[in-house]
Amino acid sequence: MSELPFRRHALILQHLEQHEGARTTELAALLDVTRETIRTDLAHLSDRNLLQLVRGGAVAIGAREPELAERLSANPLGKALIAAEAAAMVPDGARVILDSGSTTLEIAKRLRGRSGLRIWTNDIAIAFELMQVAEVTLLGGRLDATERTLGGQDAIEMVQGYATDLAFVSLGGLSASHGLTDFDRTGLALRQSMIHAATDAYYLADQTKFGRNAPLRWKPMAQTRAVICDIAPDTGIAQRLNEYELGLILPRQM
Repeated sequence: MSELPFRRHALILQHLEQHEGARTTELAALLDVTRETIRTDLAHLSDRNLLQLVRGGAVAIGAREPELAERLSANPLGKALIAAEAAAMVPDGARVILDSGSTTLEIAKRLRGRSGLRIWTNDIAIAFELMQVAEVTLLGGRLDATERTLGGQDAIEMVQGYATDLAFVSLGGLSASHGLTDFDRTGLALRQSMIHAATDAYYLADQTKFGRNAPLRWKPMAQTRAVICDIAPDTGIAQRLNEYELGLILPRQM
């Protein structure tokens, strides 16, 4: 029995990351579907800039993080589901760290009705989203105008001076072969510092992250409780999360 489309897409991306490329016939045999189905899948994933089409198949895109504009437009429904789950964990009066990113921005939008929140973030858009309804601390550091974020060693040292209740941080990739991964060493160090500053922390990974192997590996941290996803990952990823003793939180609407 063939996989559902979203599971096929995750398996295709995982296969390409492991083998760098694959022919259409190879993927059709692997997933037990027709070549026409695979061509449709590859075109869909190419439109989302998750792979590169070549004659007779596809190859993995290099280990780079998609641009902010791409991330903001990718899988909005999935990110909304993750954001709803994360926001439901935040009580009035909580102290919360929000990492930069399109999913954390969706969380911020869902926190506007809460009272007494204290927010720490390095994301300028999140700070503007919440500045009228919460006490917001914008973590200082080097400005990345393209990403609309602040970062670097100054931001790392600043967040280390705080103690918060919750932190929500985004993953660059999540795969059975490489586990939890990220793209940038300084960005990874900042996210790790965010987690250290929180009593409880949660990773965020929508389905576009499944099967993606960014170049830097996370080491699981004691404060992290679970990964919040929009859909269930494949068995290999679920087993890797179990090895890390990380829970998996899925939308209650499923």
